[in-house]
Amino acid sequence: MQKKTHPAIAFTALATFATFLAGTACAQPAATEGVQLYGLVDVAVGSFAGSASGIHSSALTTRKIEGGGMSTSHWGLRGNESLGGGLTAAFELSAFFRSDTGATGRSDALPAPVNVAADPLFSRAAWMGLTSPTLGRLRLGQMSSQLFLQSIASNAFGDSMTFGPLNLLTFTGGVLSGGTGWSNSVVYDTPTLGGVTAALARSLSEGGTGGNGAARIGYAQGPLATSLVYQTVKKDPTTFADGITANDTTSWQLAAAYDFEVVKLFAHVGHIQNKGTVAAPQNVGYRLWDLSAAVPIGAGKLLAGYAVRKTRGTAAPVPASVAGGNVERKLFTLGYDHSLSKRTDLYAMLMRDSTQTRTLPAPPTAVEASGTSYGIGIRHRF
Repeated sequence: MQKKTHPAIAFTALATFATFLAGTACAQPAATEGVQLYGLVDVAVGSFAGSASGIHSSALTTRKIEGGGMSTSHWGLRGNESLGGGLTAAFELSAFFRSDTGATGRSDALPAPVNVAADPLFSRAAWMGLTSPTLGRLRLGQMSSQLFLQSIASNAFGDSMTFGPLNLLTFTGGVLSGGTGWSNSVVYDTPTLGGVTAALARSLSEGGTGGNGAARIGYAQGPLATSLVYQTVKKDPTTFADGITANDTTSWQLAAAYDFEVVKLFAHVGHIQNKGTVAAPQNVGYRLWDLSAAVPIGAGKLLAGYAVRKTRGTAAPVPASVAGGNVERKLFTLGYDHSLSKRTDLYAMLMRDSTQTRTLPAPPTAVEASGTSYGIGIRHRF
């Protein structure tokens, strides 16, 4: 049986935390308080083989304008108010948009059997919170998942969902449920103590049987950084339709990075366990690992990354034209990111995608497919 917290107890705990923080506060605003408009515009042009979820045997190469090669374009508002004594109230509202078409969100709604709604306006972030330098930060609302935050902060390609090998193998293709952002969330971040930080996250399904939970701990001191995250996603498709699969999953990821100055190296190992649904249970595991590097050259960086995802257990055969490869997928990306200023950069990327898929009809056979994508783009932060 799942242990549930009574609403009154949860409300009392939250009120107690806020009251305790407020007890140290004085009503003196900080000079830096206020509201800030911020965002990022990224657009690329190139030739792309297959889709983000993986190359397949019938995939075509498409020449197109891509609204976000190294980062997903977005804009937002954030603000804070000092309540005195180090206590700060803060909020953030942030929305995705597609710089190639001007449309809102990252993609349109997906029909059955995927049943994923189009991104709402502030799908990137919509939260309110309190921060104390001694007690940490507590936030409520829509926020990025702990797994996504760790992934984008600890690989050479950052938050790229077009060319970043780690992000593509982890968050696309229907393997991982939960997506990159969690609605109806409560997130607590500890203050930094001796280079160590930690976070706890809980996303409620609000009346359903689902819900997400995650924990992350990290250490960063000097050139070394490492972190570990674990998350569990129990879906309730009628009220909790995030991600691109309705399956329950658990996952973990260990990340490490070391800056040698002449090169910064990143490495990850991880695992995703697909448990299926109550009506159609599964027990399929996916092992992931990747290596990436950033080498400073002139006013920019040479970027390289290689990632592999392999299936453990028995994955059901699929038609050869289905993207993603349910047996194995490998990605290699090489590129250069050149800084024109502190806020604007130009980039050129080349990516090789290879998959192996167990196909129908019986007896299942392994079909290999590969394709090369490339693009050049410009990114500006404001």
